Amino acid sequence: MSENEKNKIRSLSRRGWYWINREILAGYGKRLKSSGIAVYNVLASYANQGTQTCFPAQQTIADQIGLHRVTVNRKISQLRQLGLLKIERLKDRCLYSLLNSDVSDTLHPCSRNDTRDIAPGYINKNKRTRININNIDNKKYLATDDESFKGFKPQTREELLALDIAQTLSDLKSLPLYLKYAKSLPESRIREARSWVKQVPDENIKKSRAALFNYIIKKNAKRVSSNHRH
Repeated sequence: MSENEKNKIRSLSRRGWYWINREILAGYGKRLKSSGIAVYNVLASYANQGTQTCFPAQQTIADQIGLHRVTVNRKISQLRQLGLLKIERLKDRCLYSLLNSDVSDTLHPCSRNDTRDIAPGYINKNKRTRININNIDNKKYLATDDESFKGFKPQTREELLALDIAQTLSDLKSLPLYLKYAKSLPESRIREARSWVKQVPDENIKKSRAALFNYIIKKNAKRVSSNHRH
């Protein structure tokens, strides 16, 4: 390993760290889903190291992780019901206290099989359109290299979302494909998929995070088509 590569490895000596217990993922991940884990992470990032309390506005949390405020409110209530969060109502906002979990099960290492059926379905509740991402010819929307879009400046919300996905996945060459997703799917669902993919350990990635992201998008598009048929 080169010196430059060593310098890029995460280190607790750098500023900006916060912590969550692995029990949160092991014991509550399936119930909280990616959106709940994301909300918990934001609260943990704001929490005072000594008191483990914080008071961010729900809209602030929503803006940071690309969720709707209603979703954030629902996940905060779920965290309280699970005994992970205490909520005290102050004059103009809420004070959140992060609590110890009750999980006592032995923590298990990650498995490649753990990547199945985790991301939520992309259900169009209004049933206005039928989303069929499987008909998209991926090759049609792929550039040959990342240099093609280095100077790209987003002009719309969809373009901004597509660029965010491409940069997060280190896959700028697929920007046209992500723009197609941004125009076809709900933003909150795309961001949930992105949030989950970011949390998958490197050793559980078979090809790339971009490939995993596209797999989740296509898999959930099949669920949407199936729901429309039934």
